[in-house]
Amino acid sequence: MSEQITNAFHSALGGAKQSLGRAVGSEQLAAEGAAEKATAETRSATQTAQGQAQGLADNITGRAKSTVGAATGTHTLETKGHLQQTAGDVRRTVN
Repeated sequence: MSEQITNAFHSALGGAKQSLGRAVGSEQLAAEGAAEKATAETRSATQTAQGQAQGLADNITGRAKSTVGAATGTHTLETKGHLQQTAGDVRRTVN
């Protein structure tokens, strides 16, 4: 979560630098701001994609565990599978 806050901060800061640079006619400041904003947004998108992928992996693994547990009558494995699926759903929702 901390990384998301950092990325949002740098995106906003970069946008402000870009706007200020344009307002005062400083191409260098505007370019630096645009670069900072783009970097922060790219990092944020990467983190979101990683979270989605991890959530999907938890969904798939959890579904497999719960199916095997149900088929073999192993309630513990079935329950663990359902919990892992739920964790995957939460991770995908948060990201």
